[in-house]
Amino acid sequence: MIANLGGWGVMMRAAVVLAAAAGIALSDHLADAVGDVTDAAVGARHTDLFVSGGLTHRAGREIVAFIEAHRGEPVRLVLDSPGGYAGAADRVREAVREHGAVGTVVAGYTQCASACTAIFAAGRSRAAGENARFVFHAPRLAIGPVSMPDPFGGDPARYAVPEDPGGRIGAALQAFLERGDAMDDGEAGASALDLARIVPGWITELLPSDAAI
Repeated sequence: MIANLGGWGVMMRAAVVLAAAAGIALSDHLADAVGDVTDAAVGARHTDLFVSGGLTHRAGREIVAFIEAHRGEPVRLVLDSPGGYAGAADRVREAVREHGAVGTVVAGYTQCASACTAIFAAGRSRAAGENARFVFHAPRLAIGPVSMPDPFGGDPARYAVPEDPGGRIGAALQAFLERGDAMDDGEAGASALDLARIVPGWITELLPSDAAI
């Protein structure tokens, strides 16, 4: 009887996990369907993936699938995005870090905000055009014109880089974000050229704004 109860316990735990996964998948599809994030255009060139537009859950799955399909070879994510869903960004960041050889790029005069900035930070190398603009803020839920803190949050270290000996980069970044109250109700933004000065090492390569990508 005890063995049977143990078996039932395993089955019940598995059922709970499956139900939770199904619920997450359903909520992701629902958010994409009714949210106000415009789906990104995603296109590949060899091992480069170009992402332009909002980071929906669908776009996040496509980025993760591309990264996983190119394990063992260098990959570049070229980003131009006003942001999107924190959960989608967290899954992409995890895939970027697990791969280990993903470089992130924000070119020219383009913008990388919020969820996009979190993905950029996860890159092993991080290149940006001097006039590219980065925006940082805490995760939010936007329903039509109403914006509120995201109750599911996101990774509190979402803007951290993977290699930071001694925490020097993280300390400089935290000071920058605190000045703009960016992880509470505020927002912080800067050009790549300014960020390279304010937070040395967060961007690993500054590119001319007219550089070919």
